[in-house]
Amino acid sequence: MRKWFRVMLVIGLVIASLQLTAILAGAQGGTWVSGFMIQNQDTASTANITIKFYWAEGTPNAGVLAYTLSDTIPARQAKSYFTPSFTGLPEGFIGSVVVESDKPVAAIMNTQATYDGATTTTPLRVGTGSGVLGEQAGGTMYVTQAMKTYYGWNSYIAVQNTTADTASVTVHYYDANGSDILQNTQSLHPYSTYVFRQDAEASLPASFSGSAKIIGNKNLAVICNFYNAGTDYTTAQFHSFNGLGAGATKLYAPRIVKDYYGYQSGLRVQNVGGSATTVTVQYTFGASTYTQTSPSINPGQAWGPYMGSPPPELVGVTGSGSATISAAQSVIATINEDNRSLGQGITYNAFADGTATTTVLFPQVTSKYYGYCSGIQVQNVSTNPGTATVVYSMAGRSDVTVSGISIGAGQSWSQFLGDVAALGSDFNGSAVVTCDRSIVGIANMSYRYDKDARYGVKYGDSSTAYNGINK
Repeated sequence: MRKWFRVMLVIGLVIASLQLTAILAGAQGGTWVSGFMIQNQDTASTANITIKFYWAEGTPNAGVLAYTLSDTIPARQAKSYFTPSFTGLPEGFIGSVVVESDKPVAAIMNTQATYDGATTTTPLRVGTGSGVLGEQAGGTMYVTQAMKTYYGWNSYIAVQNTTADTASVTVHYYDANGSDILQNTQSLHPYSTYVFRQDAEASLPASFSGSAKIIGNKNLAVICNFYNAGTDYTTAQFHSFNGLGAGATKLYAPRIVKDYYGYQSGLRVQNVGGSATTVTVQYTFGASTYTQTSPSINPGQAWGPYMGSPPPELVGVTGSGSATISAAQSVIATINEDNRSLGQGITYNAFADGTATTTVLFPQVTSKYYGYCSGIQVQNVSTNPGTATVVYSMAGRSDVTVSGISIGAGQSWSQFLGDVAALGSDFNGSAVVTCDRSIVGIANMSYRYDKDARYGVKYGDSSTAYNGINK
């Protein structure tokens, strides 16, 4: 009997502006599409996959299967899928995707505006989230960051029912003090998605900046996007991150930047435990460590510093580093990174202690691919130095291997693919990092005219980031 693995991809797939106006209206604006990359984790056998698209709640066909696609992915390879290329997918589709495979797979998805960023007033806008494995879905999920008209920022939370039964879902909104100030309950068809738009919550106060807890009677997958006004390239930021279920008392953040080529990081740590707690953040920049302690954080509440207005412990510190987050209660965290003069921003999820492994998969990495270049950053979370190897793969090309990588205990190692000469141009593939110590990692990507000038200067938020998948 064939065994199927299921990856839940919570995706706002928008091809026509009609559906965007109806469901995601507000500061986001415009016409949007999605793409996703699926990586076959098996090192020897081809994966047979089926991709199913379900209409979102709020559409006339809510919960209806809109389109099905079957395909194969060679061993250790990844394939990309772009919604405008699917002739059978209805125009104006918005909804969710379920990927089934007879081999273990990993996936990421992009949500992007159709603007090409050729002018300062039609900027690039893109965000990336990770596909959710079936066992990662849960009845209670958390979102560290939600906003309504907060200095021009808004957000939406896409909640997918991962089961074959109808689900009831309630979103609880917590303000900056940790008070549960509003609830919204909705019914979801099997495998369908409901998009909770914070700007449409009439009882949610203006200038709201807080967090959320999502409770369902069925297992859920969640992704949150928050975004600036997008009126020009300086306000083009579009951030995506995954909602999480259970937290941990220790988390790892592979990449933290401060005054780094104009980029700054921000932390959002949410208490998902049952009692108030304080959080200790240990930052590592090079061989130096710095420690910051939070005020008391109530259950459901989120807290975090912004490196552009740094805590006293980090005054004078610059560069790229990592962090370890500890608390007496279970917490989750997201890490933002932005350049506000360029209108660029990314977000990824901190990694819970115990989830690190010796192998990390990156379903999509690029080098000079339509001007886009990726970077990967891997953190050694053990107490001893480690040695790592990365293998870059793309169908139709020979693998490129970088070995003998030294990573100190608690430190991070990074590589920018645009500087890996052996990858050449037009590389759109995947990466696997192995290490003799436990590691976690993230990948990022942005448009780099300085590395690939074939497509001209582009403006706006071309930056994306996602969590590597531990195997």
